[in-house]
Amino acid sequence: MKFPSRIAALFVLTLSLLAVGVPALAADAPAGAPTLRVAIAPIAPFVLPQSGEPQGFSIDIWNEVARRIRMDFVWRPYRTQTDLLSALQQGQVDAAISAIAMTPARERSVDFSVPYFDSGLQIMVRANNERSFLESLSTVPWLAIVQLVGLSALILFGLANLVWLVERKRDPAFQKPYLHAIGEGAWVTMLIIATGEYGERGTGGLWRRMLVPAMWVVGVILIAQLTATVTSSQTVARLQSSIRGPDDLPGKKIGTVPATVAAEYLTDRGLPYVDIRSADQGFQALMRGDIQAIVYDAPTLQYWAARFGSQSLAVVGPVFLPEKYGIAVATGNNLRKPINEALLAMYEDGTYERIYGKWFSRGK
Repeated sequence: MKFPSRIAALFVLTLSLLAVGVPALAADAPAGAPTLRVAIAPIAPFVLPQSGEPQGFSIDIWNEVARRIRMDFVWRPYRTQTDLLSALQQGQVDAAISAIAMTPARERSVDFSVPYFDSGLQIMVRANNERSFLESLSTVPWLAIVQLVGLSALILFGLANLVWLVERKRDPAFQKPYLHAIGEGAWVTMLIIATGEYGERGTGGLWRRMLVPAMWVVGVILIAQLTATVTSSQTVARLQSSIRGPDDLPGKKIGTVPATVAAEYLTDRGLPYVDIRSADQGFQALMRGDIQAIVYDAPTLQYWAARFGSQSLAVVGPVFLPEKYGIAVATGNNLRKPINEALLAMYEDGTYERIYGKWFSRGK
């Protein structure tokens, strides 16, 4: 066979192999399957709006689900979760994912997948929230101070007796009745602690020279301990603010996003709130003092506090009103079953844990 003939034969063989391979490649997506319209709404760190493709924990979850159920999709961005759920109910989209809490009210209008995230509500405040004088006094550890003062009084009594023993033979002031002499000894002790001197008596004599510095050191230690106790309590109080949990919310000016689980929680308890449309708007209002606290989904508050406001914003108190996030589809939609199967498989093979670690690990 001549060389050109060999080239031609090789070309034909290559085309044959490609023809065989085409059906295998096409098998990755069912022929004629519709492109799903998936609604998303921004909420950190679940859906982070980007100039290009959106990113976030929920975005990664859906990308993996779509790969497993072998469905193409396009994102349909919405401004809020209320808009997103409304579009789903009206048939404008096929599925919705963001940080959608599964509630009985929502379950009546849409179907949910199995939960893919455990959440709840939490509170954010200013870390340097200013306090009134009475609020500051309420945080002082009075029991510790009383114990320290009591210990100081015992030490002072002991030192006063020591001064009396040293001076009773040479100083007439200490030759009077015991109580009077002990009072004089206590006065001398406090004088030494405050000034480091023995007053008009001078510091002559071995016992006096040993007694003065020893008593002064004891006094410095006691004063330092008292100062440290009060200072540390005030530092912790400034970080914790006067709002430490949901029980402290009544009477405070609160902000949250309307038409959310947090808004429902506040409304059910008769707590008025200021509408905030975005996390940035809420944080700015908090820093300006327009509101005293933000009540919202715990993971979102923790995400923003850790990344953008750890010096001035703090998430306080326990997580309350536990809730679960799910993927929403229209009632009766056949997508629910394959989505559930994909999510359960992701839990089983470790894929979910890997995605979770990417967005919620300690070092993130």
